[in-house]
Amino acid sequence: MQAWKADRRYLTLAAFPGLFGIQQIFEGLLWRSVDNLGVPTSHAAAMAYLFFAYLLWLILTPLAAFFLEQRAWLRRVFLGVTVFGAAYGLSLFVPLVANPDWLTIELARNSILYNTQLIYDASVSKTLLRVIYAAVICLPLLASTAPGVRIFGVLVTLSVLTAFLFASYAFTSIWCYFAAVVSSYVAFMVFRLSGRSGHKAIGA
Repeated sequence: MQAWKADRRYLTLAAFPGLFGIQQIFEGLLWRSVDNLGVPTSHAAAMAYLFFAYLLWLILTPLAAFFLEQRAWLRRVFLGVTVFGAAYGLSLFVPLVANPDWLTIELARNSILYNTQLIYDASVSKTLLRVIYAAVICLPLLASTAPGVRIFGVLVTLSVLTAFLFASYAFTSIWCYFAAVVSSYVAFMVFRLSGRSGHKAIGA
């Protein structure tokens, strides 16, 4: 609502905290069925969680940067990254939908492990796949010229590095949790934007 009133270009980015919250709810459902991780309901919750992690964020993050950008050449770059992110995300997620046995769920060190079989496993290392993933997520935010977005990009990049360096065994779960936490900065940014818009209206 604040983004709608202040600057509608921020609508996609402003949705991030709420969407991360929904994603965490699905992982919460997994924790509730921790003793029966193989049952259909837990598999459905895991797939819903991975829909966000493997597909939605790869599309929405560069798309948010695209909507906010005013420089034409950067908009074209961000749109290209969005198309690539969509294709990459679909190649990660759709095979899991078609092959339910390609996903198994385990617990390790008080974290949920999403063990997925990917179409790239025979030819590409998991580390490289994560680097590509991180690039699609982080680079548009870091390159954005919109106020405040680069700071959010730095926070997201730090969350990726922290998850990779200290919790690579459960990267998907840990990083999405960290990203959900740092997305609170978006709420702060949008409310600050709304405040500036209000001051301008008063002084007009």
